Amino acid sequence: MSRLVHSLRIVHEATRMNPQKITETLLQQRLSLTSYVYSVCRNYHLAEDVFQEMCVKAVSERERFTSKDHLVNWFRVSSRNRAIDIIRTREGRYVGLSTETLDLLEENWTEAGDSWRELRFEALAQCMEMLTPRSQEIVKLRYFENRSGGEIASFIGGKVESAYQLISRIHKTLGNCISQRLEMESQ
Repeated sequence: MSRLVHSLRIVHEATRMNPQKITETLLQQRLSLTSYVYSVCRNYHLAEDVFQEMCVKAVSERERFTSKDHLVNWFRVSSRNRAIDIIRTREGRYVGLSTETLDLLEENWTEAGDSWRELRFEALAQCMEMLTPRSQEIVKLRYFENRSGGEIASFIGGKVESAYQLISRIHKTLGNCISQRLEMESQ
């Protein structure tokens, strides 16, 4: 029986999220989460304050999270409740979206974000293929291998400033391409 308990503890420990995973997940989801909180409170500064407060709380309560989805769903509900509590404390009441509307918004938030994210990733992949092989390699060095501007300058045989200018041009090209593709998708 003790082997089973030991095995279950190991599985339980492995499924819990550590502070680094929590932080990484929340930073990846930052725009989506703060946008959600903003939709509840209509105050950018309050949305940021709630986001930061809930990040600290998530790390301190890390044992409760078994997956990224669990964390993000908890974060969304907790942030919504915290924002409403703060507004009620400051203003005496919450005048905003109804509970039913907030519930509907919450239900559809992840689905909408996921489909939008998929479209952006697909557009990025297509636009990456349109880059020259050299530009593709520079993107790979900078963003997948985390190489410095100096290392990229060595790769292109130029100065560091030239490397950053080249990266900037690649960004602009990708940004324009992605915007055009997303615009075509929405029509």
